[in-house]
Amino acid sequence: MERDLVISSQLINIDKVRRFLDEIFSESCLNRTYFNRVFLGISEAVNNSIVHGNCLDKDKLVFIRVVFKDDQLQVEVKDEGDGFTVDGIANPTAAANLKKENGRGIFIMQNIADEVEYCDGGSKVLIKYTFD
Repeated sequence: MERDLVISSQLINIDKVRRFLDEIFSESCLNRTYFNRVFLGISEAVNNSIVHGNCLDKDKLVFIRVVFKDDQLQVEVKDEGDGFTVDGIANPTAAANLKKENGRGIFIMQNIADEVEYCDGGSKVLIKYTFD
């Protein structure tokens, strides 16, 4: 099963992403116990695309593709921004960064997904979840 969603770069559209994922879980009969973990990863990626990639430009789009096959859910989130280098993101768990509001999304994605990969100069992220 493969599904796509395209949204404008407005934070209110995170709710569209939640509904989109809910439909995928229902159609694929995925165990609902995984929903929050998957939604957290997708919402962090989409939020980063909207805020950092597309700089809240409502005329720029975020492209979301979800593929479910053989107990693996792969999520691709792509924005129209210039990208970034993941190595340039400070560790949010370091004492100097604990109170900073940026940098947590990538950390969260890397810790709740089975695999996270950045492509196209950082303007696209692939997030993979494997279910038992």
